[in-house]
Amino acid sequence: MSSRSSIISSVIIVIMVFSAVGGYVFLTNQYVPSNIAVVVIDPGFGDRSMADQAYEGLFTGEVVVSYDFTVADDVDDLEIIIDGIAGDQNHDVILVIGTEVGLAAAVDTVAQTYPNQRFGFIGGFVDQPNVASATFAHDEAAFLAGALAANLAVDNVNRTGVVGIIASVAADPVVAELIDGFLQGLDYANQTLGNVVLLPVVFVGSYNDSSTAEVYAKNMWNPALGNASVIFAPVRASILGIREAMEYANLTWFGNTTNHEPFVIAAEGDQNYIGNPDVDIRTGPSWVATSVVPRSDLAVFRIINATLWDDFMGGYDYGGIDGMGTLENGGIGLADMTEFQNVNWVTNAMINMTTDYRLAIINGTITLS
Repeated sequence: MSSRSSIISSVIIVIMVFSAVGGYVFLTNQYVPSNIAVVVIDPGFGDRSMADQAYEGLFTGEVVVSYDFTVADDVDDLEIIIDGIAGDQNHDVILVIGTEVGLAAAVDTVAQTYPNQRFGFIGGFVDQPNVASATFAHDEAAFLAGALAANLAVDNVNRTGVVGIIASVAADPVVAELIDGFLQGLDYANQTLGNVVLLPVVFVGSYNDSSTAEVYAKNMWNPALGNASVIFAPVRASILGIREAMEYANLTWFGNTTNHEPFVIAAEGDQNYIGNPDVDIRTGPSWVATSVVPRSDLAVFRIINATLWDDFMGGYDYGGIDGMGTLENGGIGLADMTEFQNVNWVTNAMINMTTDYRLAIINGTITLS
């Protein structure tokens, strides 16, 4: 099998969780750590999107845990991998992270084969008594992103009012939900603005094709072609190509014009500064104004904590504190925009607008179709 399906890393982590009522919520026998398998699909980790966001949740808490990480080539490969892991009966829970087409069916199949094995599925829902899932209302947060994009695109005379969308895989249900929510937010804001233009949506056709993403983004920003001011880019690892295009656009077309920046809104994790030599060192140019961020890290923590406390609930959605992750329960939202607010690219009025729209979605004044 020509894949990366062998376990790529195994590590024992000692971390501490402090409960809301005080005291440690769980601490396993330090000589017999709990075993948790984590399985993702190529490209795996490193793009600051969903898998990386979920990864952070593995290290939130005070437990002794042994993690086995595996990167599968595709959904079929992943099904073979988790079937093998479940058959070995060595792991307290098998965490599967992703939204790829067919992934839910693969988890469902293996879960039925091994009814005594616990699974966590981050990114979709499987209704089995041994599968804890985590889903998120991506359209709600994407609505806010679309409204923000509309305002960013027309905020001053040097911006063009043109917005583009570059997405990864058209068949991915989460990608479709992100685009749908974004378009609804864009349209809602444009009822007031009236001068926002949307370019045709394009799909990279992959989660990891930076070259294609770069070409699409350059074409959208090119004043002679798309003439966009803002691009919504739920593209996962292909965001590196978007960054290359962003820097090219700034040097070639935007750099000599005041208040005209190649803005991007990302998704599935905070992808600001992705592409820097060290993404945690916030230096160099970045115009990722915000990102749609499902709190998959918190969902992972909840599932692990429930597993270790023997409080695991199959058929339950751990995306938020009370079910699917929503704006209301803090399971999804937009990444912090303070950095862009400080330079007045994202204005106070825009921040207030997203706050008002968030509350309107929560109280039902704004309804998403």
